[in-house]
This record gives sequence, structure tokens and C-alpha cells, in this order.
Amino acid sequence: LAQARCLPFKRSQAIVVGAMGVGIGSISKELMLACRQLGQVVSQTLAALVASTVVNPDTGGFWVERTLDEGEARAVVESAASQLVQNEEPSIACLRLQAAYEAAFADHEQTTERAKGDAKVAEDSTVSHIANFTATFNEDFDRLTALYKMIYRLLLLKCTGPEVASKVPTDPTVEREVAAALESVFPRVGLRSFVALTGPEKIAQLQELAGIVLGIRLFNQHQGKGGAGLPPAEQPSDRLEALALLELVQKEAEEVGDVCQAYADVIVAVGKYSKREGTWNTLPSEAELERARSDLLYNRQYLCYLLNLQEDLAGGIDRLGHDEKQLGEELTDLDALVGGRVSVPKEQVYPRFDALARGYQSAWREKQALRVRTKLHSVLSDLRKQYHPELPQSAKELLERVAQDRDKFLADEEDLDEHTDLETRSVDGTFGVVRLTVENCPDFLQLPLDFQGFCIHTLVTQSRLLVPGNPAIGVMKYLGRHCVFANERACLDFFAEPDKYFAGVREVCYQHPELIHLLRLHEDFPRSSLQGIVKVLASSPVVMQADAGTETPLHFEESKIDKNYEWNEWRLRTEALHMADIRKKTTSATQTALSHLKRESETQVYLPKEVATNTNVERGTNPPRWSKYYVGLRGEPQKMQVAEIKLDL
Repeated sequence: LAQARCLPFKRSQAIVVGAMGVGIGSISKELMLACRQLGQVVSQTLAALVASTVVNPDTGGFWVERTLDEGEARAVVESAASQLVQNEEPSIACLRLQAAYEAAFADHEQTTERAKGDAKVAEDSTVSHIANFTATFNEDFDRLTALYKMIYRLLLLKCTGPEVASKVPTDPTVEREVAAALESVFPRVGLRSFVALTGPEKIAQLQELAGIVLGIRLFNQHQGKGGAGLPPAEQPSDRLEALALLELVQKEAEEVGDVCQAYADVIVAVGKYSKREGTWNTLPSEAELERARSDLLYNRQYLCYLLNLQEDLAGGIDRLGHDEKQLGEELTDLDALVGGRVSVPKEQVYPRFDALARGYQSAWREKQALRVRTKLHSVLSDLRKQYHPELPQSAKELLERVAQDRDKFLADEEDLDEHTDLETRSVDGTFGVVRLTVENCPDFLQLPLDFQGFCIHTLVTQSRLLVPGNPAIGVMKYLGRHCVFANERACLDFFAEPDKYFAGVREVCYQHPELIHLLRLHEDFPRSSLQGIVKVLASSPVVMQADAGTETPLHFEESKIDKNYEWNEWRLRTEALHMADIRKKTTSATQTALSHLKRESETQVYLPKEVATNTNVERGTNPPRWSKYYVGLRGEPQKMQVAEIKLDL
């Protein structure tokens, strides 16, 4: 596993059959078509994930770990299609859960990034034009007016909403508000000093100007005098909805956690009761036990997603509350500062407007993130309705027996661990494994746990039983990975043969590929990584085919129509006889005075030379110019006089 972890990540290319073989993109499209023919509609992400985890019986690994030819790709499609048809299989349900959640998350990220990219292109083009504008103080009025219009356009992009818009809005009310704020903060007379700045200084000034204008519009909205087109700055309903969702997710996480604990208790109890004398008659069968192990993996994955949503919601609600509190304080301070006064010193009020705009944008981003988490929870809820595993009746009866014998079970576990002594083990890495504890590791609480914090000892030794590890025992560091285990006996076994358990995890993942994403083993299985598959499919989206029809003209190019085409056979016969008769005639010509057969002739002449005369005396005339001026038209009343002035030029 450690060797596979060091392999470089190589993304599969969605190509047709060629020198590079068949890519996962082409296989997923063929698999979608095959499933559709079988009456099963699957997403491309799920098809690619299942196809990338089909095991090659000859090598024991996945087919996609090497280059595939057309025949091997067809075998992968057939095997994956047979798996996808089995909807009630826990492994397929878990893969469907992973593919749907990650694809929904990736779609939201791509939509956001695409919108940000379009807005950034529009903003960068305008900012670049303004920053590269150079002029002297003698620049004409038209060019400075064009620069002012570009600044106004930039503000329309940045100050009409919490995020930068990709297109200039056309609402006249918004345009008037932005124009009034711009004229108040940055009048036209300031253009000459602005033009004299350098490019980075202009960009910094533009960013500050946009923040101040947005803050002015928010303050006007707070006072009920403007802010058209801006979402309300203070909207407690969003936070209340997020709190209700957080409470629901916490409750659901507790329920799923109890279900996971029940599955784990049943699996462990079956092993203990089967070894005792007087075996209980109603123990679950081997098939039920095998399905319980698979259902446990499904519930563990579902619980992981719920815990991630719970953490994101809790953090987002706290940050949103902090931002809304700051917004309220800023608006209160501005009310006290501005009040009913007509003019306020800009050194006091402009920083307040800028801070108000930053807090508003931060709160809006948190609201958008909470809305995305709400959509992701709806995706999980829909998947939960499609597949909701439950324990069989025999397992529920066994749980009641386990609850009665809880003290005896705990005594057995204490007997198992009473002879273990981890303190005698090396902590300096002499044997390769280092045990990290609170005493010898100052950053113990910040250590990143691999395998999602699950115990790989029970995963390997107890047929993929997935239970969380106990960090209080210590964190075992080996080959750059930090592992935790359920008990001290598991730690001692890992101390003895760490490579055995790493290799065992890899073998279990080959048999149950849903563990790859559940344990976050993307680097160990780069070709079967769900994150890599989502990236590949995002770069090469599937092209859906559909039947379509269209009308076409009889002749596409009019110039190709033969205007002299004749379909009548008898008329063609007549023309042929006429042409044959002409061939028997002779042609004669006579030259006359008006004939065009006269010989062409040319004549060459010599043109006369240019003649000029040069004399010793050069004379010319320079007549005087007379100008008339009227005196007495302005000033004190006096008689108008006409003055003539002679100008010698």
C-alpha cells in the first residue's frame, strides 16, 4: 500500500480506441447506453465509478490500472452492467450514494466557478482599460469623459449586487443610484489626479471606490431610500432555516450513528456467541451477516456525509451570525454618525461604508454556502428513501441478548487487553512504527488521521468490519501515515507486522471498492478515485444523442443548375441532326474596308522636350492689405468710428 501511495497520479483520458487504448470516458458512455437498454438509467459519474472498479480476474486488480484494448473494454462494460442492474446490492447502493453526492457537490462548485470566471473576465477587461489609460493634463474633454464612463461601468458591475456581475444591469433605478454615489465620492474634477497615478495605484483606488459606493447603497437601503436590486442585508430567515437544518442533521446523525453501532454489535456478537458452548439457536445466517457488513459500510458512508454537513453548517451559521452582528453594528454607527446631517467628513464615513460592504459580501457568501449544504442534504434524503437497510429480526433479538450480557462482553474485552503493554514499545521509530501520544507529541490534537480514523486491524482481520479507532490509545505513525486502532491488542499486532495490514487494506478495497472513497484512499487508487473521475468527466462532458430531422432544398447551390438541360428525346434528336448538317457546310470569309480582319499596326513618336528660360532678374508684386476695425461698440457710449489699417506683408 505504501508503494502504491507513492505512485504519480495519472488521469484517464476519455478517448476512443487508439494508441492510448480506451479511456474511462468512452467506457462510461457505452455503459450508460447498455444500462439504458436494460431499463436502468444511471448517471455518467456512477457508470465511470463502477467501470473503474471492475476487477480483472487474472491479476486480481482493477482493469483500469493498465491500458485497455477494445475487447477488454467490452468485458468491463458487460461486467459493470451486470452489477448496476442489481439495485438492492449494498455495495452498488453505496457507490451510488458516493457518486450522487460528489457529483452534486462538483456541479455546485463548477456552477460557482463558471459564474465567477465570467464576472472576472468582465471586471478584468474594464479594470485593465482604466489602469492602462495614460494622458497628459492637456487631454481633451472627450477622452476624460470616456474614462469616467468606464469607471461608471465598473461600478455597475461591482456595486449592483453582493457579487460581481458578468453583464451590466439595465435597471434605470440602479443606474441613477450608482451614478449619484459616484458623483458624490469621485467627481469629474478628480480625473486629472487619478490619471497621474500608476497602474497598481489606480486598481487599489478602484477597489476602494467600489466598496464605498456599495456601502452607500446598503446604507440607503437600510434607511429605505434606495438600494434597488440588492438582496436585504439583514434577513434572519436564512439563519433560522440553517439552524433548523442543523438540528435535523444532528438528529439524523445520532440516529445513523446508533444504527452503525447496532450493526457493529451484531457482527461482533455473532463471532463471540458462535464460539461459546450452547450456541444460540436464532443467530443470523452467514448470508445475513455478510449483508450486515455491507450495510454497515453504507451507513458509515452516509454518516460521514452527515457529519461533514453538520460541521459545515455549524461553522457557516457561526460565521454568518458574526457577520450579521458586525453588519448591524456598522449600520448603527452610521446612523449615529450621519443622522440627519447633509454633509459628513469623508475621513470618518468612507471607511465605515467600505467595512459595511465587506461585511455584507462576507455574509452573502456564507448564505450561499448554507444554501448549497441544504441542496446536498436533499440529495442525501432522496438517496436514503431509495435504499434504507434495516437489521433482520434475528439480529434485533441478538441485540437484546447483547444488551443483557453487556457486562460480560466488557469483561471479555478487558481480559483480552490485560496482558498488553504499549509503554514497552519503541516510540523513537526504531522498528518503523512510532506511537504518538499527548506526552511525546505537542501537536497531537492536530494530527491528520488516515483511513478516516477507522481501525484497519478490524477491517482486515474481521472481514471488513469497520469500527472507529480510539486515539486515546495513541496514534501509530508508519510510512507517513497516522493510524488509530480500536484496542491495544490491535496496536501490538500492527507493531509486529505493519506492512501486512497495509497490504490487507488494499486487498479488501479490491473486493469492496466502496471503501476507496470511504477511507479516502485516492492516492493509492488514482485510476479508481472518485475525485479523479469527477475531474475527468467535468473536463469532457458527455454528449447526449437525439433523433432529429430537417428539411433541405433540392439544389443547395443555384450555380450548379444546368439551364440548358433538355428532357425531350425528340428535340435532342432534332438538334443532333442540325449539328450533323452544319458539319457538312464550308466556311468562307471576305476582307473589306470595315472588316475586323484588318492588320493591327503601331506607330512610335518622340515627344517634345520641356522648355524653360532662366533670367538674372526675378520680380514680383506685394500689394498691401487693408483691414477695417470698428471702434465704440462696447464700453462707454460714444460715436462709432471705422479705422482702416494698412498691413504690408
